[in-house]
Amino acid sequence: MSPSPRPLNRTLRLALGHLRRRRVVGASLGLVAARRASAQSRWPDRPVRLLVGQPPGAGPDLLARGLAPHLAAAFGQPFVVENRPGAGGTLAAGAVAQARDLHALGFVNGGPTTTARAMNPGLPYDPARDFTPVTLIGRVPLVLTVHPSLPVNDWPGFVARVRAYPGVLSYASIGPGTITHLAMEELKARLGLDITHVPYRGFPQATLDLVAGHVQAMLNQPFAALPHVQDGRLRALVQSGEHRLSALPDVPTFEEAGLPDAAFYGWIGVVAPAGFPRSAAERLAEVIRASVQSDPAARGGLDVAGTEILGTSPAAFGAHQAREAVRWNAVIARLGLRG
Repeated sequence: MSPSPRPLNRTLRLALGHLRRRRVVGASLGLVAARRASAQSRWPDRPVRLLVGQPPGAGPDLLARGLAPHLAAAFGQPFVVENRPGAGGTLAAGAVAQARDLHALGFVNGGPTTTARAMNPGLPYDPARDFTPVTLIGRVPLVLTVHPSLPVNDWPGFVARVRAYPGVLSYASIGPGTITHLAMEELKARLGLDITHVPYRGFPQATLDLVAGHVQAMLNQPFAALPHVQDGRLRALVQSGEHRLSALPDVPTFEEAGLPDAAFYGWIGVVAPAGFPRSAAERLAEVIRASVQSDPAARGGLDVAGTEILGTSPAAFGAHQAREAVRWNAVIARLGLRG
């Protein structure tokens, strides 16, 4: 009678069990990675959300709605605009950062992907880590507009008025950390002005309150300000670009008004979540560039009011955001701003 097999040593049994578990886990992780890679290679394989951090009628919203049909035709999936205004655009940007299925794109205008963490250290996403740049669609100088009840006709007159009434006047922005806030705070610090900041959820609401006289001034998009300036409901004093706007040829630049080295621009770009496939980002940039160059409807009418339409590569947009972050994060740190 042959001897019965000896039971395995306990240590050996544990080692074999551990090895089997590692193989199962490794196979599962490999399957997940393979599925993710497959999904990326065929992006998009479901409807795509276009998240806009401003209300309907604002520049990013007009661009998103103008481009949606072109994107749907090029990629074979619906592209649906979702407006999530508020918190300086970080609500919409945060939804993009958290879109693990990669089927969300953000139409952003600066702060949410450059300065938001500097303004709010508790932000639930990291602007430098959680986005993939797609394209810088365009940039536009901002126009300082005032309510006509303010007895000023130019930039020096505005500065004199604010100095004569410290803490009495107010200016609107589209939210803390946006260019409409940071640029005005930099001008205040540079010139020693005391004017109160009143944040809004977007250009349309801020412009309406400026027209109503609830605030006295605002760095505004030409698109939003132009109809009111033409009708006399607002007065345009100065604009922030390097050259005068053709839509407002009588409005000088800051340089011409006696304030050198003060040029700045608002801008609108498209970002995707971190981990977004590079090939899809490049294809998106190509489609957006071709669309805004060939179809006026895709530009949302913004070029008529002074927006410089660009349509850059993902790499160029990433470099632009890095430069903007350096410039405006330094302002935030120097002035101790929080929002």
